[in-house]
Amino acid sequence: MKTVATVDYVVIAAYMLLMVGIGVYAARFNRDASDYFRGANRIPWLVAGLSSFMSGFSAWTFTGAAGLAYKQGVVAILLYLGNAATFLLGYWVFAVRWRRARISTVMEYLVERFDERTRQAFSWSTVLFQLFTGASMLYGLGLFVASTCDLPLVWTIFGSGLVILAYCVIGGLWAVVITDFLQAVILMPFTVIMVVVSLARVGGIGGLMRGLPPEMTSLRLTADMGWLYVACWTFMVSFGYNTSAMAQRYFSVEDERAAKKVALLCFSLFVLGAFIWFVPPLAMRVLYPDLHAVWPGLANPHEASYAVASLTLLPSGLVGIMLAAMFSATMSSLSGLFNVHAAVVSKDIYQRLVAPQASERQLLIVGWAATFGVGATMTALAMGMAARGQSIFEVMLTFNTIISLAYGPPALLGLVVKKTPSWSGLLSFAVGLVLGIYGAFVGHWSLVRNVLIILPTSAVIFLATGLLRREEAAHVARREGLFARLDTPVDVARELQGSVDPTATVFRFLSRATAGVGVLSLLLIGWAQPGERSTVVLYSLLTLAVAAALTRVGRARAVARRADAA
Repeated sequence: MKTVATVDYVVIAAYMLLMVGIGVYAARFNRDASDYFRGANRIPWLVAGLSSFMSGFSAWTFTGAAGLAYKQGVVAILLYLGNAATFLLGYWVFAVRWRRARISTVMEYLVERFDERTRQAFSWSTVLFQLFTGASMLYGLGLFVASTCDLPLVWTIFGSGLVILAYCVIGGLWAVVITDFLQAVILMPFTVIMVVVSLARVGGIGGLMRGLPPEMTSLRLTADMGWLYVACWTFMVSFGYNTSAMAQRYFSVEDERAAKKVALLCFSLFVLGAFIWFVPPLAMRVLYPDLHAVWPGLANPHEASYAVASLTLLPSGLVGIMLAAMFSATMSSLSGLFNVHAAVVSKDIYQRLVAPQASERQLLIVGWAATFGVGATMTALAMGMAARGQSIFEVMLTFNTIISLAYGPPALLGLVVKKTPSWSGLLSFAVGLVLGIYGAFVGHWSLVRNVLIILPTSAVIFLATGLLRREEAAHVARREGLFARLDTPVDVARELQGSVDPTATVFRFLSRATAGVGVLSLLLIGWAQPGERSTVVLYSLLTLAVAAALTRVGRARAVARRADAA
């Protein structure tokens, strides 16, 4: 098994510089707060879809989930198929509803559907709890990179947080979605390469199936992670994948059709990912049944199974791309959180409570400051977790479960159920939050128990409030206005009149940047062994093929826009 070479560090450094450069490039699209937080509804659906996909997972996929695949097999694939299924809910229902809401942040919707108290409760609670989930993502990334590269953990976390902050503060949502897109370009060819070389090492799919213990390939799941666990997992993640940063991608595109394409693309990619991401850790179970002997310095070496696969199977240089892919997965999730939370702080807290008459330029400046504040706080929390040696995934699962099951039911039900009063969301949220905190810190409930208790309780309370509908006329009028918009299709020609469509420019930039990655990857042949050079060439060819496809898409979109203008 290899160690990380100098060329791998060069690859990682080049990747970091590329991300910051994208932030500088994306700043050209930010004229006001609308551009900064929702891309002025001009973000291409393909870019928004890949951004949503990349925001949907972090390095946990290649550490915690890979470790689950290494230990238990097929259940990891089923959990990620559950993730994919949640985007069908978005395709059928919520993508269209979010786009027609015509908002900049999810919290704007909450004050129209419910009231100001609900908005403030959701705003403060979401920012608070997701600071910890974001910090745990950054901690997980830092731990993976530090253990692989033998770097100081705390300073690795600091450096990673600094890079994410740089391009998010400068570029806003445009920087987030463009970097997410390029990170997908880096990640997906890499994961395909990993599948090819992993299967080649173990003798193909047949060799993999023969080499694994029978219980790891059986659909008869274990008692602690059975079909009920998979179902409850799917219900829990459906809220995260249809609100917050994901909802932001839906209302950043130009119309409902584009929003549905975002959801369908995410569904397709998660189905693909569920099958290709976990082949390498399964192959490592065949090659290295005892990873303690390979990586004795880690408390949970099975969580390093993907790293072991990379160091075992990849040539020098591509190992650096593996580490860049880990950065890609986590940085996408974190950058989305930074931008969403900055939008909440600037528009839902600052504008509402501090400066109601703030101009768009003022909100843009506050957005920059809020992005820095949110990102710096997450980075500091992650460094504190590392210094204290806290469990990464227990922290993330605890806080993610609390906020998802409290926030999700009223947020999504409010989009489709009209006949509940303005206070229904706050009551449902408060009950879910209290139950979640009790289950996490007092009752120590399992995920299954959390879902089976909190979800039906919150939903029943929300719907039951429809029987008690006495409320102020202003609340009724505001809600009627929202649902009138939700029932009105988006008229792109009228509503986005005067808004510059940068699609052709964006795709031209993306195709050139992707081609640059592909061409520069060929330089890694010089560090590869003779038998490994074909792997480098294959990765480069896959990346260049993506660049060619982007060029075609950009040209076609430019021709279509010129035809529309004529």
